[in-house]
Amino acid sequence: MRLLVVELARIRARRAIMVLVAGAFLLGSVFVGATLWTHRPVSDADLAQAQQQVERQTNSPRTQRELQRCQNNPERYGSSGAAECEDMVLPRVDWFLDRPVLNPPELARDLSVALVLFLGVIAVLVGATMIGAEWSAGSVGTQLLFEPRRPRVWAAKAAAIALVTAVMAAAVFAFVWLSILATYAVWSDDGLPAGFFGDLSLTGARGAAFVAVGGLAGYAVTMAVRHTVAVVGLMFAYSVIGEGVLRSFLPRIEPLLVSNNAVAWIQDGHTIRTFPQQCFDEFSCRPETTVIGLLDAAVYFGVVAAVMLMLSLFVFHRRDVP
Repeated sequence: MRLLVVELARIRARRAIMVLVAGAFLLGSVFVGATLWTHRPVSDADLAQAQQQVERQTNSPRTQRELQRCQNNPERYGSSGAAECEDMVLPRVDWFLDRPVLNPPELARDLSVALVLFLGVIAVLVGATMIGAEWSAGSVGTQLLFEPRRPRVWAAKAAAIALVTAVMAAAVFAFVWLSILATYAVWSDDGLPAGFFGDLSLTGARGAAFVAVGGLAGYAVTMAVRHTVAVVGLMFAYSVIGEGVLRSFLPRIEPLLVSNNAVAWIQDGHTIRTFPQQCFDEFSCRPETTVIGLLDAAVYFGVVAAVMLMLSLFVFHRRDVP
């Protein structure tokens, strides 16, 4: 516990990490501002006219026939059932407005995923910056003079990074959604569906855990290679180039990609639809569906994190520290 408190104090005293944490809250402010501006209220007349158009198009024979076809053969439409067919076929008010109406339940999935992924990138930088700066300054060797048991030192640093990044993610997530929900309460008289706050809280908790794993990943790799720039380069190469190359040469690798498992973990499940490269008839053009469940994503990140952390501890334990 004493080592953990010391590491938390060291993190708080490091200016670069405080800048990254402040950047996380600035990012949250950008998410709030962009969301509220995009979904700012429309006039009552425009909304009433859009609702009339929705009712007219929904009741049209053509729309009803298309909905019936989808419900009878959902796999041909890439749908998983009748409820999803309604979302795909039936018109929505947003289609007839120059901007969408603020609807937190519809925003919850995509907005939360985007926010958590960006926070994950910041967490990787926090973990890499913290230990990378210590390697550069040579303070790791000084710490080992006072506490020669390397696994304890390594574990204290890892715990501090996981705690700081998780708290940062939870705070930014709460700030973003409290701002959006407070604005929604002012703009709209409609209530929120039952269970919404519970689902959103669970999403935030899973997001905080994901961000903490990101911080540990940055820490583990930097502890092994001793250079922050190497971690930034690896992260950039994988996110910008790596997954695109893997998708091009290995189409069936989708369930093993970090991005898909991240979405599955944050959203409590993710469905991947892969379309064939060549179609000979309507049956051969049906997409292949792969479902990544929450447990699948948990096992994926658990294994990846465990391997990275064990390798990092092994390298640190065996390395000569100046």
